[in-house]
Amino acid sequence: MNSFKGLFLGLLDLMRLPEWSKSLGNMLIAAVMAAFFGNLIPDFGLVVYGFLAVGFLWSGLYTLNDWTDHSHDALHPVKKSRAIPSGKVPANVALVFSIFLIALSFAIGFTINFFFLLCLLAMLLNQFLYTLKPFNFKKRPVLDLISGSLINPIFRFYAGWVLFIPAFNAPLLVLIFILGFQFGGYTIYRIASRSHDEKLDYKSSVVVFGEKKVRTMAYFGMLLGALAFFGMLLTNFFSSFQFLGILPLRYFWLAVLSLAMLPLYWHALKNPQEMDLKKMYNLVYVHYSLFILGFVLLYFFNF
Repeated sequence: MNSFKGLFLGLLDLMRLPEWSKSLGNMLIAAVMAAFFGNLIPDFGLVVYGFLAVGFLWSGLYTLNDWTDHSHDALHPVKKSRAIPSGKVPANVALVFSIFLIALSFAIGFTINFFFLLCLLAMLLNQFLYTLKPFNFKKRPVLDLISGSLINPIFRFYAGWVLFIPAFNAPLLVLIFILGFQFGGYTIYRIASRSHDEKLDYKSSVVVFGEKKVRTMAYFGMLLGALAFFGMLLTNFFSSFQFLGILPLRYFWLAVLSLAMLPLYWHALKNPQEMDLKKMYNLVYVHYSLFILGFVLLYFFNF
């Protein structure tokens, strides 16, 4: 019984359910923005259904990544406690579990639409390139940042958008907002893993270009994301630019509340290699979840 419980908890750990918040957040933002863009009322039940497909896909891909890296993860001060290197889940069981989750995702996707399937396929192929030999984009400069922080977020977003608008035609400012912040956050995470990359002889961006340059790129990405968000608010006053993306002015308060949390990130942004990864993960999940909750509530309530 104890071994079964341990295996069950290990499989849940492999699924990384808290990471589902990234997909759910991007898809909910997409649904709301599609409503503004297409002047429609989104079916949030459909969002939940599509989200399950994306969530199962990413759980399968995270499991595949852990299966691929479990021998290296055993050397990492944080990752060594993951399910496979810690012995909670045998490696062969993890591989079968990964295949099952990915198949389940596509089974759901086939009942939605062609564009949604393309999003699933794009994320699947990108993660294969990121994770598996001989590609291993996560070990290669520039490609690690493009694959991990640009391609994945954009197709998480479009997985929500195409549920209501079957085209890859989201406004530019929306895309910059999504990509800017998620590029910045991912890049800071990669800086925090620099010593691990060096130990395993990864030629990642932070190893090749150095922490200072990569940190500057992260700051620039987050700045672009913030400017894009405020740009969508400003287009309320300039109708000729509204095709770039628009948010009702009430969303200004969401930006103010998020900026008020900036001091909590200050040390991690200034010294990424010194941050407490577990504590920062929890902070980001809570902040992002609250941001998404506010984003959706502001759609329904004009206050």
